[in-house]
Amino acid sequence: MPYRLITLGSVLVALLSLTLWATEKHTGHNPNMNHGGMSGDHALPQEGGQAAFSALIEIVAMLEQDAETDWEKVDIDGLRAHLLDMNHMMLNTEATSTVTEGGQVQFDIQGNAASIASIHRMVPAHASYIEQSRGWEIAHELQDMGATLTIKANEEAPISQLKALGFYGFMSLDSHHQAHHIQMAKGHSH
Repeated sequence: MPYRLITLGSVLVALLSLTLWATEKHTGHNPNMNHGGMSGDHALPQEGGQAAFSALIEIVAMLEQDAETDWEKVDIDGLRAHLLDMNHMMLNTEATSTVTEGGQVQFDIQGNAASIASIHRMVPAHASYIEQSRGWEIAHELQDMGATLTIKANEEAPISQLKALGFYGFMSLDSHHQAHHIQMAKGHSH
């Protein structure tokens, strides 16, 4: 019994020592921390540490630099909700691709309880944008567990490209997300 107490005591002392050492080595967040920059020749990292947070950092900086920003309309919470939708759709869904007769590519997207609403918001909006920008015929059908997206590109090359890209690559086409995000932050659309 005394041996167990000595062992337990030694483990606790070791854990406490390790915790104190780690706290000393890691500056973490404390009231005296300087977030404004570093002295000397040290540069700050460019990433904010997490993709959605980094996007918000970038957007807020752009809004602050724009003298025409209408702060009464700014909607950072709306942009955050959209970034959460993007996260759910990219990480909490499954998608399959099928090339159908007549030169169509069909994506069947299914999600879990957290991602279904995100699929329902993002798939129609993105399909509409790509239909306009690429001239493809795109139909979508929302379902209880996700959505089906059917694309008729009328050319062999885009069909091969879409098959290779799959649904997630399709969602990344035409890099319109950045412009959409600044517009959302300004309160113009969602």
